[in-house]
Formats: sequence, structure tokens, C-alpha cells
Amino acid sequence: MASKTCPAGAHLQVDLISPEFHANPFPALTHHRTTAPVSRIPFPLGGEVWFVTRYEDALQVLKDPRFSVEPQRPGLKAANTDLPFMLLFNGSMVASDPPAHTRLRGLVSKAFTARFVEDLRPRIQEIADRLIDDVEGRGQMDLIDDFASILPVIVIAEMLGVPTEHHHAIRQWSKAIFDALAGDTSRACADKLQEFGVYTMNMFKRKRAEPRQDLISQLVQVEENGSRLSDEELVAMIALLIFAGHETTVNLIGNGMVALFTHPEELARLRQDPTLIPAAVEEILRFHGSVTGPGPRYATEDVELGGQLIKKGEVVLVSLAAANRDETAFERPEDFDIARAENKHITFGQGIHFCLGAPLARLEMQIALDTLLKRLPNLRLAVLPETLRWRGNPHTRGLLTLPVTF
Repeated sequence: MASKTCPAGAHLQVDLISPEFHANPFPALTHHRTTAPVSRIPFPLGGEVWFVTRYEDALQVLKDPRFSVEPQRPGLKAANTDLPFMLLFNGSMVASDPPAHTRLRGLVSKAFTARFVEDLRPRIQEIADRLIDDVEGRGQMDLIDDFASILPVIVIAEMLGVPTEHHHAIRQWSKAIFDALAGDTSRACADKLQEFGVYTMNMFKRKRAEPRQDLISQLVQVEENGSRLSDEELVAMIALLIFAGHETTVNLIGNGMVALFTHPEELARLRQDPTLIPAAVEEILRFHGSVTGPGPRYATEDVELGGQLIKKGEVVLVSLAAANRDETAFERPEDFDIARAENKHITFGQGIHFCLGAPLARLEMQIALDTLLKRLPNLRLAVLPETLRWRGNPHTRGLLTLPVTF
């Protein structure tokens, strides 16, 4: 079935921070992919970038070491670090190439294991059930405010060892990171990120003195070949975990439910056969993923890509949202099919920067879907799909609100 999630007649200009674009980006992305798959577009935070929309080209950029995550032109890093977001994320593993990336990912992987994530399953289920308990008698809720934004913040905060009384602050810091990604250079945003940095530095001191069974305690102690994470690296890592573990999961739950609400046959199919939930999550990641593009890549030398010459130092932005609907890579890409076979979406990236938190995102989304559909069998959208309000930045897309009844 063709997508019903967005109003028709969308403007074909790509504006990576415009609410109008994020309400329905797919016509513009399809236009780029079919007419100019590697082309120059204005970047909202300044200058121009090469915009990559085809699946095979996206794979090349994500896997080819000639495309670096570290800026190549003299002065470019200094210009970017005027942004609060870059001040926070500089030196993180998503902004580092080998050998620094290899060291950072190796250290974090020692704490963020598959066993660690799977052990969270009972607690995530408990949180999801409690959130439904809180709203079950009301017959309606904002699925974003009352469920989607709370579940992942509790999960990531408890994982990190953040006390319950500070969970609300995590939501505020996550929003500040999102806003900074969208180009917010205001003093208020910078102050929130500064507040986050001071708080996490103090947490590191406490966890070193009194380690607990939490991720920050493990990260401050983890060591390999005599190497540990510095305080600056820890701040960048915790910022990354909060943003990736909270903001993107909030949006994924909301986007996924919209996809199901606007494809009632698939929703009925999933309710009838819950064993399809893992496959449904993969299709949601492809069709309506909350991560629309990874961080920028920088050509370390002249590279030909999709018939275009990318010159050394130029910036490349991959559209995962466009690549995941490429007709050369997916059969019937505009159909939302919760039992899609061979779903080779690249929402979590590819290559050495493949998302370390992918197993957690999948687990949370599976539990969220299963709980919502089982506990609220009459769950349905309370407004017309075209009235939903969307927000986004160059890397993520999600809903402001999602009114539902049940």
C-alpha cells in the first residue's frame, strides 16, 4: 500500500530543519534520488554540502575510509565548534576516525555488551506496563508526552546511574542537544549544555569514588592496554548515549505508531500476529526511521561518487531516509510491509560507525509496540494524520505530539 502518512503536494525543496519539509520529506527526497542523486544543497548551519540520496552511493560514503567524520579543511573545525552541539560532541567516537575511533569504540563496547542490553528486558517491560497503568483509565493520551518520551528517558537514565530525581533534567538536556543540532546557538541552549557538562563531570567523580552497577561506573573504570576514557571523552560519550538513547527512540516510537495508524491493514495484521513485531520494527526503521542522516562526512581526497567529483575537504551528507526508499534496493519501497523479507535498511548506518546502540533501540521498540497493542487493543489516532506537527534537524525527524484514544 502506498504511504498515507503525509499530505500530498509537498514542496520539492530540501530544507533539513523546516517543519514543513519534515512533515513530508519523501517527495523531495525521491525527486533528488531520481533526478540528481548526488547534488549540492544549502546546509542549514551554513554553506553547502553534497547531498547523497541513492542506496549504493550511501553505502560507499558510509564504508569508504576516504570519507572521514573529521573535518579536513583548515579552519573548518574551529568554525563548527562555535556550535554548542559540536563543543559537546567533539572527540566522541561518532566524530573520530581510526585509531582514535577504534580505541573509543573498543572501550565503550566493553561496557555496552549484548548481555548488558538483554538484561534490561524485564525492567523495560516493567516501565512500559507502568506507563500504560497510569493512562489506562483515561481513554486518551498524548502518546509522545505520556509514553514515548518517558520510556526511553527512564531506561537510559537508569542505565547510566542517574538518580530518579534528575530524570527530568535528562529530557531537558536531550532537547538541548536536538535544538543545537538544528542550529540553535542561543545562550539558553548553550547554558543547558553547560549544565549537562558540569553535572556529568560531578557524576564521574562520584562513580569513581563509589562505583555501582551502572554504565557510567563501568565507563569510568573500563581500561584496555593501559588506556581509559578521559573526562572530556566521557562527557561526549554520555551526551551521545543520551541523545541516541532518548531522542531517537522517542521519535521512533511515535513515527512507528503513525505508520501503523495510517496503514490499518498492517496494524490489524500485527495485532492478529504479534510474532511479526521484530519484522515490523525493521520496517518502521526503514520506512519511517527517526534517524534520517548520520553526521557529515568529509572527503580526504578527490573521490568520484555517483558521477560527481567530490573534492578533498568537501562535505557530504547522506540521506538515510532517501536511501531506504531506493527502488533499486527495495522491492515496492513505498509500500509499508511489516513482514518485508530481506529488509536491508541502513538506518543504523554501515561500516565502522554502525550504531552501537542498535540492539537497545530494537529491544525498546519491540517492547513498546507489543505493550501498546496488547494493553490498548482499541488504540487509534485521535486526529487527522495531516494535522500532526513534525519537527526535525539535519539528522533526525519526529512528532511534537501524537494524540490517541483507546
